Amino acid sequence: MNKIFYIVLLIILGSCQNNKTKENLKANDNLTIEEKSIVQTFSDVDSLLKIDDGRFWGKGLYGPVIFVEPKTRLFYSNENNSANEFEKIGAIYKDSLPADINIANTAINWYGKRWSMVMLPLPKDQISRNNLIIHELFHRLQPQIGFENLQEIDNGHLDTYDGRLLLKLELQALEKALSTNDSIEILEHIQNALTFRNKRYKSTDIKNAENSLELNEGLAEYTAIMLSARNADEMKTHFSKSKTNFYTNPTFVRSFAYQTIPYYGYLLSSKKSNWHREINSETNLTDYFIKTFNVEIINRQSVENIAKEFDYNFQQIQKEETQREKLRIEKIAILKSQFLEKPTLELQFQNMNISFDPRNIIPLENIGTVYPNLRVTDNWGILTVEKGALLASDWSKVTVTAPTEISDKIVNGDGWKLELNPEWKVQKNGNEFTLGKK
Repeated sequence: MNKIFYIVLLIILGSCQNNKTKENLKANDNLTIEEKSIVQTFSDVDSLLKIDDGRFWGKGLYGPVIFVEPKTRLFYSNENNSANEFEKIGAIYKDSLPADINIANTAINWYGKRWSMVMLPLPKDQISRNNLIIHELFHRLQPQIGFENLQEIDNGHLDTYDGRLLLKLELQALEKALSTNDSIEILEHIQNALTFRNKRYKSTDIKNAENSLELNEGLAEYTAIMLSARNADEMKTHFSKSKTNFYTNPTFVRSFAYQTIPYYGYLLSSKKSNWHREINSETNLTDYFIKTFNVEIINRQSVENIAKEFDYNFQQIQKEETQREKLRIEKIAILKSQFLEKPTLELQFQNMNISFDPRNIIPLENIGTVYPNLRVTDNWGILTVEKGALLASDWSKVTVTAPTEISDKIVNGDGWKLELNPEWKVQKNGNEFTLGKK
C-alpha cells in the first residue's frame, strides 16, 4: 500500500513539474531573442553548478545574478528582490538600476541580497560566458568562505620595465610547464616561474600587494576556469589564448592575477585537487606554492641565463619592454604636468563607490593611479570620467582637471562631468577649485 502510494505521488509530482515546465516555456515565447538567450544562460550556469553541488568551496556558488546593459541601465535577473518589485517576464525578471549604483562586473549588496552583477553583452562563446558568470558568483560567495574585505593595494611596480619583464617570464615558464607531460620538466618550469616571481619582490609591500589581488581576483578566476566545463585540451587552449590576449593589455597592474593563480592552481590540482580549500585571507600564495610544489628559489643564476636556458623568449620580451618603458616615462611626464602642476579639482571620498576599466590604468609612481575611465558615486554626487582622473594611492580622493563650466547642479571639465547633490557646490578661488557643502 505504501509502495503504491509512493509511485502515485511520484507520478503526480512529475506531472506537476511537467506542467510547470510547459508554463515556463509558454511564458518565454513572448520574450525577445536577447531575453530568451538570457533565460538560457541562467539555466546553463545553474545546471553546470548543480554538477559541482557546492563541493568546490563547500558552499553552493549559484545565487542572485543581475545582467546589466550599461548605457540604458536596464537589467535582467534570475531572482526578484525581497520586496518582489521587479517585473517578471517568463522565467526571469527585469528592471532598471538606480543611478547611485555603479555598473561593473562585481558583487553588490542590494535589496537585502548579495548579487553578482555582470555587464551586457555577454560573451558569445558558451564556455566564456560560464567563466565570466562563475567568476562573479565567486565574488558573491567570498564573504562566506573567508575572503571578505581584502585590502586594495597598489601594484604599480607591474607597470615598470622590471616588473613586466619578470611577470612575462613567469608566465612563459608556467606555459611551458603546462605544455609538457614530463613531471621533472614540469617542476623545473614551476621552480623557474616562482624564481622570477620572487625576484619581483623588492620589498614585503610588493609581495603583499600582489598577494592581495591574487587572493581576490586570482581565486575567483581559478574557480571559474575549473568549473566552466572545459576538458583537458580546452584548458590548455584557454591558457594559451588568455596569456596572448593578456599581453595586449595596456597595463598588467590589475589583470595579472587572472593569469598567475589559474596557472599555478591548475598545475597543482593534479597533485592536490582541493588545495584551494587550504587557503584563507592570511595565506601568502607564493609561500604556499613554493612549499606545496616542494621547490627552491634559484639564487645562483641570473634571470637572463635561466630564461635563455629554458627558451622563455627573453630577447623578444626584453625588446618589447624596453620600447614600452620609454613611452611610459614620456606619458608619466605629461600626466604629472596635468595633475600636479596645473589647476585641478580634488574630490575627497566620504562614502565612495567606484567602477572603472582595470585594463588601461596608468600608475603615477607613488602618487596614485590615473584611470582613463571612471565612475564614482559619493555623498557629493556622481562623477563620470572619460579622459582620465587621478585616484590617490590610499584611495582617499580623486583629482580631475580644472572645471570649464560650473553650475548648481552640473560641473563639467575636459572629459569629465560631476552631477552634484543639492547640498554641495564647487567654488573657484583664483586658480583654485574646491568642493564643499553649501
